[in-house]
Parts: sequence; structure tokens; C-alpha cells
Amino acid sequence: MSLQLDSLPQLVAKFINNTNQNIFLTGKAGTGKTTFLRNITKYTHKSVIVAAPTGIAAINAGGVTLHSLFQLPFGAFIPDNNGLNSQSMSTQINTPRTLLSSFQMHKTKRNMLKKMELLIIDEVSMLRADLLDAIDLILRSVRRERDLPFGGVQVLFIGDLLQLPPVVKEDEWRVIGAYYPSAFFFSAQVLRQMPPLYVELEKIYRQSDDTFIKLLNNLRNNIVTAEDANLLNKYYKPSYQQKSDEGVILLTTHNRIANDKNLKALQGIKESSVFFKAEVIGDFKEFSYPTDESLELKKGAQVMFTKNDYSGEQKYFNGKIGTITKLNREQIEVSFSDGSESAIAEQYLWENKKYSVDKDSNEIEESIVGTFKQYPLKLAWAITVHKSQGLTFDKAIIDVQNAFAPGQIYVALSRLRSLDGLILTSPIPTEGFQVDPSLKSFSEIKKQPEELIPILKSESQNYFKSFVLHAFDFAGLMQDLSYHISTYNKDAKKSIKQQHKSKALAWLENTQPIRTVADSFRAEVNRIVTEGSKNYQLHLLERINKAAAYFEPLIKTIHDDIRELCNELKGTKGAKAYHTELIDLSNLYYGQLQLVYKAQTLIKTAIDGTDFDRNSIKKPSFAESRENLSPVNKKRTPKEKKEKVDTKQVSFEMYKESKNIKAIAKERSLTEGTVEGHLAHYVQLGELDVLDFIGQGKLSMIEKAIHSLDTFALTPLKKELGKEFSFGELRLGVAYMISQNKVDNSD
Repeated sequence: MSLQLDSLPQLVAKFINNTNQNIFLTGKAGTGKTTFLRNITKYTHKSVIVAAPTGIAAINAGGVTLHSLFQLPFGAFIPDNNGLNSQSMSTQINTPRTLLSSFQMHKTKRNMLKKMELLIIDEVSMLRADLLDAIDLILRSVRRERDLPFGGVQVLFIGDLLQLPPVVKEDEWRVIGAYYPSAFFFSAQVLRQMPPLYVELEKIYRQSDDTFIKLLNNLRNNIVTAEDANLLNKYYKPSYQQKSDEGVILLTTHNRIANDKNLKALQGIKESSVFFKAEVIGDFKEFSYPTDESLELKKGAQVMFTKNDYSGEQKYFNGKIGTITKLNREQIEVSFSDGSESAIAEQYLWENKKYSVDKDSNEIEESIVGTFKQYPLKLAWAITVHKSQGLTFDKAIIDVQNAFAPGQIYVALSRLRSLDGLILTSPIPTEGFQVDPSLKSFSEIKKQPEELIPILKSESQNYFKSFVLHAFDFAGLMQDLSYHISTYNKDAKKSIKQQHKSKALAWLENTQPIRTVADSFRAEVNRIVTEGSKNYQLHLLERINKAAAYFEPLIKTIHDDIRELCNELKGTKGAKAYHTELIDLSNLYYGQLQLVYKAQTLIKTAIDGTDFDRNSIKKPSFAESRENLSPVNKKRTPKEKKEKVDTKQVSFEMYKESKNIKAIAKERSLTEGTVEGHLAHYVQLGELDVLDFIGQGKLSMIEKAIHSLDTFALTPLKKELGKEFSFGELRLGVAYMISQNKVDNSD
């Protein structure tokens, strides 16, 4: 089978969907790594979570940070429990024992990590080896798969190792250097025995000049020839003076140089500044802000767009430079030196996402917990090489004389569309550039496209087998069910839960024979796949179809019986916790049938040669009954939503009629705290003045406590501030702080 380079992303997608092979996907700048990430998350049938080492990288990837996902402490990690020789450390050092002993994760998040099938780590060049080993430890523990790397989760690493390197402090490296040959992710112990499949995308979409592409390849691979250096040095212009109307940006190695250049250039414009403050709502930490929170602009300023034109008109792209020609509080017009049509900048909304398992669909769902709204513009007389990643420039002055990391010169040059826009401030050395020897060694395992086909065939067969065996493995369900039954240990007269123990015992009795048959079927699956006959997939599909027809009604009966009890208990005083336990228990049966259907689809699409995506998977036929019985949906009826909004509005209208909180509470038969909560809503909207309710002194103390504790949660604030502050006052103070965006609302 021949393979065109254009089809390499499709082949990698098959590895993702049809195998459990860990993959490192790399590629030069402009080869489509980000596009591949977006397509995989959109279409893969697997339960996927996207994460990155830093907040900004996570926002740009549409995911979460690795530290927040796995609740990892900051500091370094060593993969044994032998302790440290030196105690004079300025940074915390974690071991497997200390990490697990202090590890506390809520049940819902544990369930999410158990449900996860694919973890995508973007910008992996910044991921440290010790952090990856800590993630491996957490996943093995949470998923109860201590013998499988990452607890059986497939990991897709995406990034360019010649770009941002991992950061390790000297005192950290003195400790972890004994365990890791380098700080790069591939040096993690979890990857030593089974390194990821190394695949490189090679088709360049940013540049079309073959000479420039060849030069970049040589620079990237540290094989710069004298001919390459001579070609680059033709663009060395030591006397060049940057002008504001040419659309040229300076790429430099240090923040200080870029910031000074932008500030001086802006101050040199004799126009009034206009400030644009970002609108930050909900959970969006400051270190994750994708652009300036407060943007200072002037008419005549050189600016750069940091996002593509989402209107579809393609008037600008991520990295396009222009000059502000019209500016006021309502409108920013940017004109371009290339003669293209001027553009009106539109505010862009960045989203901060979190993941959870949906109670009804039993699938990992994204939810937006915070947003950051700002104009996607930056002052563009200068930018650092690091911050230029992902951008494309037509013209750039490149100042990398003081480059301090391998790959910076390559990254800077690869931002350009062609050599025509290049201006060098210093000559390129002919001896090439130093590349970390560990990177060279790791790159030697890179697979050529033609080598991937037989690996895909072999790994697919292994995946089919393991997935089908997993789909019909009821051991985990039986273990959780047995534990659930062990919790019926109270006096039936005092416990609603205890009154239903006989039902739980019946579920166990009815599940045991299902497991026995399933174990026999798993043995048959193992035999079919091991024999590996020519038509083994057809034989396997035939057996799976028969098994699904047998198991479906049995699973459905138990599932619906559990849900029926949920429905009976809904609203019963003292039964809330038990109700939640039953929902989780029913989801185990629902999830087991989901796996059976998924196994069917997996084998069928493999036989047909079609793509296996989430839309092709059959849903369990009793999904409708789950929705009807779901406590979440029951609580969120339109009528109850309407009533909830109306009651706040009523208190607000009464307050506007000059009635105080005490009078409103008395007239409406509510507590004063409830009324304060209603009015806090309108303080947050900016429709009421917080100083009408609490004095400036108390407000300042609340603000200080919020900053000190880094939380909006009322209980810790109350504990910090004491009895002089009521919960109602705290609600009002927090509402005001959110309205002013003085801190971010974060966990």
C-alpha cells in the first residue's frame, strides 16, 4: 500500500481510532498540527480530554491544564520513595508515596478519569519528564490498572520539540537529574520501555517556496550548509531602520526588548490613548489570559491581529500587521500596507473549559466555566520569538543574536511566508546551531510513512481484542455493586436506604449469571482473535451481535429497576445521598451496554473500511427512560427556572420601591439572607450599588480576604472574617468583586 504525504494525518487518525498506541505527533511550523488536534477532538469515537502544560497553551488548545486535570502539586517529582539526600530545597519534591498519600480527588472527577480513553497533550515540548511520570502514577491509581502505562489511557503528544523547552530550576535538576537523562517528556520512565510512535507531518502549508522550505529543514535538523548561511546573510541589513507604515515587526529573544520597543513607539505617537478592558466572566485565571487584559491603543499605532477573521471574509489572519486608522470606544479600524481592504476589529471570545461525565449520556462532556472577551490585537512593533509561535508574518526583522535556546532561530524564521520579507540584524553563523543531543537521539525512532501500515494492522488487531474483552468484562461492575451492598449497614428504622437492601441483593443475584456468561464469551473472543483466521473479523462480529442480543434485555431490566427506585425516592427527605448512589449505579449498567454497542461498531467499520466516529455508535435503546427518570432533568423544568428568575426580580422591584431588606423579607416570608442573595445578583449585574448595603470598610476587608484566600467561596471567607460579617454581606461583596473583575472566580 502506497501512502501520499497528504494522507498521513488520516493514517494517524486511524491509529487514534483503531489502536491504543501512544503517539508523538510533531512537524515543522505550519504543517497542520493544530488542525489535526481540532479534527480528532471533533470526530473521534473515544472519550477525549485535551490538556497542556500551561494555562495559555490550554486555552489555545481548547482544553485544561495538566496540573488542574490531575490535581498535581507544584514542584518536582522523583519516581521512587527513597527520600532526598538534601533537605535544603527551595522547591517541593514529591515522591510516589507523598503524592498518593496527599491525593484527594472528588468521586465525579475520578469517574471522569476512569471514563477517559484518549488524553491529548498539546505543546508537549514544555512538558517535563517528571511531571509525565506523576500523571502516569495518578492514572494507574485512579483507574485501578497499576500494570498498564497511564492506566490504559491512550496518549497523543503533540508539539515541536525545537520550540519552547521544559523549564527546570537548578536545584530541582540536582535532584531529578539522577532519574532522567533529560527534562524532555520522552525521558519519562513510563516511556522508556514503550516509547510513543514518532510521526512527523512534513507537508508545509505556511511556506510555498521550495528553497525556503529546504533551508528551514536544514536549520531544523542542524545541518546548515555554507550555501544556506550565504543565502540567509543576503538579508543581513545592519543599517535598517524600522518604520511604522511598512507593516514590519521585530522578532527578538527577550520580553524586555519587545516591551520597551512597543512602549517607546506608542509614546512617540502624538494622539490620545484609548483603553479597552477585557470582559472576564466566571473561572478564567489571570495566568491564562490569552492577550492583554487592558489594551492601550492610539490612532497610528502598528498592531497585529492574534486571531483569524472568523466572519469568513478573510480580511485578516493570525499575525497580520496593520496600522490603526480610526479609533474610538466603539470602533477600531486597521489598514494594511499590502493594499488589502481595511478591517474593523471585532472582539473575540476565548473560552475556559472543564470536563465532566454527563449523568444521562454517561459520556465526557465539555462545559464552559469562564470566558475572556477582548479585541484580538497586540502592539506590533516588536514581539518575542516565543510569543510569535502560531503566527504568520509577511515581513519581519529578526534579532536573534542573543538566542538562548536551541530552535529559537528556526522558530523565528519559520514565522515568515517567504524570504522576501526577511531582514536580519546580525549575520547567521556558518557553523550551524547547537541541538540538544537527547533530541537527536529521540528523533532516530521517527517512523517513515511507509513503516506505519504494518504497525497499524498489528496494533488494530490487538485493540479489537482488548476492546471487546473489556466491553464484556463485568468484573468492575460486580466489584462496585458488591461494595454498594456492603454500605447497607444501618438500622432499617433509621435509614431509608436500609429499607431497600433486598432490592440491591436482587440486583447482585441477577447480575452474577450475566457475568458468568460474559466470561465464557470473553474466552471465545480470545480464541477467535488468537487463531487469527482470514475472516476472523466477520466471525467476531457475528458472535458479538448474538451476545449483544442476549445481554441487552438483561442489563436493561436491572438498569430500569434501579432507575425506577430513583424515581420513587425523588424528593424523599433524607434520601438525597442514596438517590445519587443509585444514579451512579445505574450508569454502570448503562455504560456496560454502551461498550457492547461500541464493540459492535468498531468491528463493523473495520470490516467495511469506513471511519469509526462518535456519530456511528448506536445508543442504548433505553436512553429515553433515563432522561425521564433523571433527577437532573427533573430539577430543571422550565417552570422552575421561570420561578427562580421571578423571585429575584420581585425582591429587586420591591427594593426599588424603597423597601429595605428586612421589610422585603417579612412581606415575602423569606429570610433576610435570601433577600440579600437576590439583591446580590443585581449588584453583580451593576444595577445596584453595593455601598447601599455594606460600608466601604467592610467591602475593603472582603476584597482583601478574597485576594488572600484566592476564592469566592463563602464558607472560607466567613471563617477568615469572623462573626462580624453575615453571609448576606459576603454574598454582596463577592457579587461586587465579580462585577468589577478584580479577581477571577476560580476553584
